[in-house]
Amino acid sequence: MNHKALLGVLLAGLVGLVAAPAAAQNTVEGTFVVDGTPIKLTHVYAYAEKGFFDSKKQDVVVVMADAEVAAAALRDHFALADLAKAGKLHFVKQTIDAEGQVINYEVRHERFKMPESGGSTEHVFEAKTFDKKLIAGRARTKSPQKSFDDVPYSYDVTFSATIEPMK
Repeated sequence: MNHKALLGVLLAGLVGLVAAPAAAQNTVEGTFVVDGTPIKLTHVYAYAEKGFFDSKKQDVVVVMADAEVAAAALRDHFALADLAKAGKLHFVKQTIDAEGQVINYEVRHERFKMPESGGSTEHVFEAKTFDKKLIAGRARTKSPQKSFDDVPYSYDVTFSATIEPMK
């Protein structure tokens, strides 16, 4: 192998080493169970927004989904809802305040005729890492829940995600 080819292989390896940690940071494992049917969650996203209860603080929104979410749809409540109504996306979303408490949740599935969201101590986040750049831990329901139209659901997910800054 000549020097140029060797240099190319080494550079490609270095690029792979640098890119791998960033890609490896966003990981998710777990399920969202709706009416007894488990849905594997495969994508996780996290972004910061102004604190709901204290505008001087930062809340973090975590979206765990069974399909990739386009950047344009991620922060758009109506776009996410439309994807779920069409059966193209199932997701669990938690808004977590600076103290690590879930202050809002949303779960979406086409089986839910009405939006399933709000505040509840039954939806929890157990932090492993939670700082300005990274959020990791476990998101779950304490017990099986029922949607507004009496569809049973639960979720139990471990994840790690880089927090995208406020827009």
